[in-house]
Amino acid sequence: MSFSGNDTQTSPTVVSNAPWWPSLSVADFQTRYRLPREYAESVLVDGLQIGMIWANMALASWQAKQDAAGHESLSVVPCVEIGGEPSLVISYRRAVMSYAKAYLMQQFPTINRREAANNEARESEATEDKFREYASQALAQVLGVPSIAVELI
Repeated sequence: MSFSGNDTQTSPTVVSNAPWWPSLSVADFQTRYRLPREYAESVLVDGLQIGMIWANMALASWQAKQDAAGHESLSVVPCVEIGGEPSLVISYRRAVMSYAKAYLMQQFPTINRREAANNEARESEATEDKFREYASQALAQVLGVPSIAVELI
């Protein structure tokens, strides 16, 4: 337990992905994206699965080309390694986890808590949109497509 009374344990669960794509750790998701411990493990798993479905569908034609080129998984597609990990795996994980975080942010306000704990900066639609943007940017990195943002003035 932490001083806040929240459980400090992270989940040992690894969410299996479709063949070819990497599985992802719930604990890694909790740590990297600073998820509140109030989320049930099943909610975190659901978020990662939703993110995997979204990313896998968006990358389906790219994955088919890589598969046809003889690459049996994302982790063996030639790319730069950062910290001993393929950059494509890093970008894929970011896409899935950012999308999952945006999805889960919609769920958090339904968790019972005191009004004083409301934090608009962490729960606003703009923050959700930012995580969706991060997810889209990460997909663009996997695809090798430059991502640009245009805003109306």
